[in-house]
Amino acid sequence: MNRWMFLLLALTASVGAGACGSQSAAVTSPSSTASLTGTWVGSASDSSGSMMGSGMSGATAGATTWQVTQSGSVFSGTMRVGGSGSAMMVSGTMNGKTGSFTMNMPMGSMMSSGCTSTANGTFDMDDRMTQLHGTYTGTNSCRGAFDHGQISMLHQ
Repeated sequence: MNRWMFLLLALTASVGAGACGSQSAAVTSPSSTASLTGTWVGSASDSSGSMMGSGMSGATAGATTWQVTQSGSVFSGTMRVGGSGSAMMVSGTMNGKTGSFTMNMPMGSMMSSGCTSTANGTFDMDDRMTQLHGTYTGTNSCRGAFDHGQISMLHQ
């Protein structure tokens, strides 16, 4: 009788351990890869007194919008500033919840139509991957260098 009891206990323990193992194998962790694909709306300003020396103040410019797609770690798309109907370019890379970006305002996209502007920056995303906050610096071909750029965007 003791031998049968021992076998029954051993069988019960092995079935229980197998069930626990299969349950833990089914638990998955959330993906740590963020994606910027979609529309991001927010604000940006810097030491030029406007965004990237564009001549558009925060009141004139309104919301800054990025419409981007991401493939792997690389993203690119258009950027619009509320006071300008022109499409500008944004591109960059993502690594987890951090990234780097370049914003380009080509000739004709700013209030001073003969100027161009480029800014480079970095950003961090919040834990829910719905907000990004970053800093940037750059150069405007008519107004010179700008710094202390701040950008905050919310995924729509």
